Amino acid sequence: MTNQNINECLYRIKDNIKAVENGQNDQTILDEIERDFYGLMELIKLFLISERDTYYGYFLMNLSFSVNFYSRGIAGIKLNTYPPVFESNPLLLCRFKLKEILFVVCHEIEHIILNHPAEMVKSNPTNDPEVFEKFNLAADASVNDRLVYEIEAENRLFMSALEGAVYSGTFAKMFGLRNVRPLESYYYYFELIKNRENRSNDNNQQNDSARGDNESSEGDEIITSKSCGTPEDHNWEAGDDADDITAVIREFINASAEMMDDEIKGLMPAHFIEQVRLINEPPKISWKKILKKYIGTINSGKLKTRTRLNRRQPSRFDISGEMSDKVLKIVVAIDTSASVTSREIAMIFNELFAILSKRRFVITVIECDSEIQRVYTVKKPGDVKQNVAGRGATCFTPVIEYVNAERYFRDSLLIYFTDGYGESRIPKPLTYRNLWVITGHSNELSLNNPYGTVVAFEDGDD
Repeated sequence: MTNQNINECLYRIKDNIKAVENGQNDQTILDEIERDFYGLMELIKLFLISERDTYYGYFLMNLSFSVNFYSRGIAGIKLNTYPPVFESNPLLLCRFKLKEILFVVCHEIEHIILNHPAEMVKSNPTNDPEVFEKFNLAADASVNDRLVYEIEAENRLFMSALEGAVYSGTFAKMFGLRNVRPLESYYYYFELIKNRENRSNDNNQQNDSARGDNESSEGDEIITSKSCGTPEDHNWEAGDDADDITAVIREFINASAEMMDDEIKGLMPAHFIEQVRLINEPPKISWKKILKKYIGTINSGKLKTRTRLNRRQPSRFDISGEMSDKVLKIVVAIDTSASVTSREIAMIFNELFAILSKRRFVITVIECDSEIQRVYTVKKPGDVKQNVAGRGATCFTPVIEYVNAERYFRDSLLIYFTDGYGESRIPKPLTYRNLWVITGHSNELSLNNPYGTVVAFEDGDD
């Protein structure tokens, strides 16, 4: 039934795409395409999980969806929002057959699982466009080789490769290479081609449909298959800090893996399983840096105020300035089982006040060992209590249950300071984002799934 519904939804989109390409750029038609596209993605999600029992569906469940009719890229996953967004131009994506669309979806998920957005930043510190182009070729070849292997060797016939897509074999003609090994990592292919000239300009003009991104055109033209030549290179809109990007991808992978049972995890290929292990190794990044990143994902409105000068006209004292009118809610959970010292508490709140200095905020402090000992609110440095209550064993669950029981905390950032030793499982926190900061000498957390990023207290620089 799901397969039939998917095809019906796709046929409606295709009919409306023909109308748009014939000049009927009526907003009503675009609205219908957008509505049907969201429905199509929900059906694909159900199809991949229930009928094909495949791990890709679980990764798709941890993405939201967005339509961009002005994008020259077919599809891409944006990592600068939470949760990550699968953005697509349906006028480009939905001209393909269903199996080809599924190939594109799985292609984009593979890029994220393999941490290619962070690796792209690392590979090109000077932002050389030619290097980016070759990285994209290498990353696409690595992903497409693996997908084709899954189709042929793993019998995953629900998807089919796109004509003109780049594979490892493509490099032989493009760069005059011999004996290019298939099924290698992006790094192997990138090293082969980064210092070589492209000998086949024709290949650059191929309609490499599995290399879509989410980069928009300069003007306001709605991009259709008739107005679009070749999709642009990947622009994951992930930022320029590889560690920050990896932290976002780590959360995405862990949230998806938590939803899978052992049987589904067993279906994942070896390179997926290895990536889950690698990405969960302790990161070398400051908790302060991650917190700044998290705060940056929270949209804030503007409030007129006489206490600040207008940024555009600072010499005009009669014009009001602006400040954020959204109150940030921060939950600071402190493990009081002899793991967080008074000195560390002072350091923690000094950093928090510095980070939050330009935003309106309320901090809720929860002190907990095996049970919650004290809860209080902090709005200024003088509110902080240096002597923590309790010093028993460690349990994380009481804090999670406390914040989950109150709707007030749904849009809060939870920062848990602990030595890492406690339970192996907790309820899923219903807060907006979660950050675990490991104090002491250990940098490991006892939880199987922390539902957030885990960092060491002293790791990394600002």
